[in-house]
Amino acid sequence: MAVSKKGLRKVNYKGRQYLWYVNEMDAWLPEQGFVEPQKVRVLHIISSNKQFIVHYRLPQPGEPHTYLRVEGPQFPRQPGAKQIEVPRWKHDSKPYPTGDFVRRLIEWCMEQ
Repeated sequence: MAVSKKGLRKVNYKGRQYLWYVNEMDAWLPEQGFVEPQKVRVLHIISSNKQFIVHYRLPQPGEPHTYLRVEGPQFPRQPGAKQIEVPRWKHDSKPYPTGDFVRRLIEWCMEQ
């Protein structure tokens, strides 16, 4: 089944097309009991064949790292991982990421 492209942006990396978008979600809170959920911005990246699907939580100012949730079976950096800690980059502080940042994140994910 194909991925609907309505409202999504496209980026190419090494000849493969990826679709991406940003939306707000409830925060990914660890098991801390009763904590009021906060809204966080999440960058979603999906390959056209649905083998690579990741969700990158855009970090808040002052956070030393952020998280990447993996759903697709293709993730060469850490096979079998469902969520990993991601270092901060100087390009991730913008409220809305650019296609260049998305390509850099895909490249980081594809490294072994």
